[in-house]
Amino acid sequence: MVISECVPVETNTQYPSGKLFYLILFSATLTLITGRIDSSIVAVAIPSITNDFHTVSDVGWYSAAYRLCLCSFQFMFGKLYRLFPLKTLFLTSIAVLLIGAVVCATAPSSAVFVIGRAISGFANAGIVAGCYATLASCLPLKRRPMYTGILGFLEGLAGISSPIIGGGIVENLGWRWCFWIILPLAGLTFICLIFCLPNVRNDELLTTRQLLSNIDLLGNSLFVLALTCLFLVLSWAGIRYPWNSAVIIGLLAVFPVLLALFVWDQWLKADLAILPPRILRNRSVLAGFVFSFCCNSAMTIVEYYLPTDFQVVYGFSATKSGYLMIPTMLGLILGSLVQGFGVSVVGYYTQFMIAGSMLMPVFAGLLTTLTIESKLARILSYAGFYGFAGGIGFQTPQIAVQTSLPDADANLGLAVILFAQQFGPAVFISASQSILARRLVHNLSGLAPGLNATSIPAMGMTDLRNQVETKSLREFLQGFNTSITQTWYLAVGLACLTAIGSGSMEWRSVKHSKT
Repeated sequence: MVISECVPVETNTQYPSGKLFYLILFSATLTLITGRIDSSIVAVAIPSITNDFHTVSDVGWYSAAYRLCLCSFQFMFGKLYRLFPLKTLFLTSIAVLLIGAVVCATAPSSAVFVIGRAISGFANAGIVAGCYATLASCLPLKRRPMYTGILGFLEGLAGISSPIIGGGIVENLGWRWCFWIILPLAGLTFICLIFCLPNVRNDELLTTRQLLSNIDLLGNSLFVLALTCLFLVLSWAGIRYPWNSAVIIGLLAVFPVLLALFVWDQWLKADLAILPPRILRNRSVLAGFVFSFCCNSAMTIVEYYLPTDFQVVYGFSATKSGYLMIPTMLGLILGSLVQGFGVSVVGYYTQFMIAGSMLMPVFAGLLTTLTIESKLARILSYAGFYGFAGGIGFQTPQIAVQTSLPDADANLGLAVILFAQQFGPAVFISASQSILARRLVHNLSGLAPGLNATSIPAMGMTDLRNQVETKSLREFLQGFNTSITQTWYLAVGLACLTAIGSGSMEWRSVKHSKT
């Protein structure tokens, strides 16, 4: 094992202090919390949404469309924050988030709701990148792990409150109000940023042509189209169309072509590309990408379907299912705080990733052993420890890329990690939805006259339970629970794969000056 102590030079930047620093930190944190609420509140509302739209076929897209746009435009925003004022991009992203929330709240159909989630995902790509760019501009490297941990703590609190608030809103006001509440929150962050965040401009003046070249619209378009083809395959194959259908085969053929064109475009444009090849040649960036990709995917699969399991199998209300997600979020918060303050104390961060890779597969595996007879305390303890295991390594790759890359490339390195954190869940939520739909058909067909391979994907999840006679209810609950736990096998595999990233990460310290 080689421990590196010499890292690229950190420039003598003048950082804000006093009240201005805390006002900027508050604004950035409030923005991140709003984005977190927007992304997580939908999970507890899914049963009501599917009942309202009378379909579960698009459930995977409620998350996948959001994450598709969130990760597809992450590289572009990484570049934009180098070219345009931070304040301008932040405010624009919040304005787009407001539009997405309105579209979701007023959606007349499942398809329109998916469009609203896509708009919100695009907005949050700018918000997340801007938040961490703001943190990097306000703090020296050695102080960032602690504040990154605090951000994770506050974001986790938002994650805890979202299902609780969302459950209460769904029961008392209806699921659409889950998105109406985004308006005052986003509006408050908009006002805070107007008055608190300096409008710092890039010192290098570029012509319009140079700006367009740096943004790399062609590369970003190819990337978005390639990912769209991939997500359509994951969402449709085996559910809407057979795997051997012309539509699926065509998408599978187009995806690698578009991806190859994107790679070729990035290689030709080099430093002008949205993803400069030099960034991916950094070992810490690659290791962080693999870890974040697998860790976030494994966490999201469990987080996405656990509230549904609580409501359908155990018969809890939407509000109570939100409360029951608290142990998972508390575990995530505690793990994030341990990692953040631990790195600040010892300097090194790789050991926290390794710890996460050791613990996550264990508790993910324990979650797959749950049955309808499992005690609630057992379920919540497994979920809580699973959250801690993920939280202890969750934000470490962000610190790693800032430590190993020059300041000028830090935003691009962060964009790679943030992309991995969103791309993995976007892919595997779609994949898990396909798995769940097939397992439901296999495990539930024949339990009632109305349940078959055609009707099950077209019904709301809580509607499924209402179709079953009392004498067959226990068998139905066992089948539904089995379908959920079988879907979580995917999370177990991904948790195991995080070891590739943690084992490959360089050993560097944030306490050593960049030389």
